[in-house]
Amino acid sequence: MINTVYAQSERLSREKIDAYKKLYLTDKLKLEPSLETAFWKSYKTYEDSLSKLYIDRRLKYRKMNIRDMSASDEEYAKYINDFMNYEKKKVDLKGILISELKEVMSIKKTYMLFKYEDDFRREMMEKLRKERGEKRNENKNKILKL
Repeated sequence: MINTVYAQSERLSREKIDAYKKLYLTDKLKLEPSLETAFWKSYKTYEDSLSKLYIDRRLKYRKMNIRDMSASDEEYAKYINDFMNYEKKKVDLKGILISELKEVMSIKKTYMLFKYEDDFRREMMEKLRKERGEKRNENKNKILKL
């Protein structure tokens, strides 16, 4: 999941990333206009649920990290159980999405969605690395001019 991406000197908003992702996936999946609404309704529900699950887990994880390393074995067992429950819920959410999408588009497109998500994520991370590198070079050039 991409939380922040920086473009040159200004922050690229979550809305812009989501809009680009929508265009990207719509194009890659070659979604017909008649299926687009149903697809995006299911996909948005999936992403929102996944995001909430992730946020809830991060809150628990932060509490765990605040503790010192003298936590008991019982506490670590609870952390492991929480982690396993989180992973199971992610799989359950993906299963629900797959079931819904199989009703509105081909099984091949349903399968390819996950590949295209990974491709999109890699593309965005590459843009982030490139833009950070450019920003770093700009800052070095400014320093050298001083």
